Amino acid sequence: MYTSVQEANDYISNHYTTDSAERKRWESLSDNDKNVYLTNAFESIEKLNFNGRKAVSGQETAFPRLPYQYGRVEEVAPKAVKYAEIELALWLSDTKRTAKSKKRKELIEDGVTSFSLGDLSESYGDTSNAKETVSALKCSKCRELLSPYLCGGF
Repeated sequence: MYTSVQEANDYISNHYTTDSAERKRWESLSDNDKNVYLTNAFESIEKLNFNGRKAVSGQETAFPRLPYQYGRVEEVAPKAVKYAEIELALWLSDTKRTAKSKKRKELIEDGVTSFSLGDLSESYGDTSNAKETVSALKCSKCRELLSPYLCGGF
């Protein structure tokens, strides 16, 4: 992982108000659960294609990365990458949203192309050749923070 539970706690307390749903949700989690979400976020970020190259031959993680950290390879990752990991962990902790996303994915995998429920309708189009979108790119704050490091379009 690029960040710790304590770093995530500090970031969230500095970026979210005490009455925000996100902060309340994060603070209600145990340290073990926070670590699980951070680990899942880290693993999702590691699946992305980044510009540049790893700073050290044989390096297991995507960061540190050249040219972004040239002369500063002792840093694990730039702040933006650490913040992206935290934002994604926070996003993943919203189990109501992730349950809806999981249900949609299951419908698509079962071949459903559209459905209606009252005034609500959704269409998925042709998904036969669709690649699964890495969850890191589904989280808009994470995507914004990582965009300077990503290869090509996303």
